[in-house]
Amino acid sequence: MTATHIDTWFKLLEDSCADATITSIDLIIDQARNADFLMRSVASVEPPLLWHPLFSGLAEEGDEDLVPLLVRVDLARPLQRFWLINLIEYYQADLPLLLLASRWPFQALVEHFAGCVHMRHGKSSGLFRFYDSRLFPQLLSHVLNPEQQQLWLRPAVFWSWLDRDGVPHYLPGSGAALEHLEGCGPIAFNDRQMDVLSCAAEAALLLNTLPRAPNAEQRFQNCFAALLEASQAGLLADSEREAFALDQQHGQEKPDA
Repeated sequence: MTATHIDTWFKLLEDSCADATITSIDLIIDQARNADFLMRSVASVEPPLLWHPLFSGLAEEGDEDLVPLLVRVDLARPLQRFWLINLIEYYQADLPLLLLASRWPFQALVEHFAGCVHMRHGKSSGLFRFYDSRLFPQLLSHVLNPEQQQLWLRPAVFWSWLDRDGVPHYLPGSGAALEHLEGCGPIAFNDRQMDVLSCAAEAALLLNTLPRAPNAEQRFQNCFAALLEASQAGLLADSEREAFALDQQHGQEKPDA
């Protein structure tokens, strides 16, 4: 990721907020491996940022290394704006950020997304890390059904993130007005959705085994598509799936004859 990518992204964010007459931007920060720094950083800003953990009331609430934070930045306040630019510039590589613009009151947004971190598959339940910006696009495009997608599209005027190559992405939301807040409860996934979600996570892990390259996002997309194909072909063993995906990846990267 370069300074050009950061400048381009921040201009996209500010221009999009201005077009929507919104002066604030919300970000969901995954604290994994960075909890101590992040809490000190968030608490150091003056005037204070609006922030809240999304695991309140859950058993995981006390594990600061897991708890994601929802933070609202007022772009009209220079120090808050400067804090966001610095966060993006210095920590995006290790701390991929997922941002959205919303007209909802901050507390309503907190309560809404706090309900979205629950997931259920059959009789099993767990945490749904939807705020991982590296997998968020696949959640919206391949995993969630249309009704479930509205849980993320309804409160947002837009979502935005940087992909694995540092390229900014913009996804329009519904920008629906808040009429009344409904608890969304656990997000119920069927077997097919869980398989697709697993393929996305598997592709992200497989990408880490490949040599670094400037086209990391396309490599991820290739691996993801190959693993979906492997599932459809009935390949279940990890070694078979990895070999199939790598073979497909190498085929994609062969120079034309």
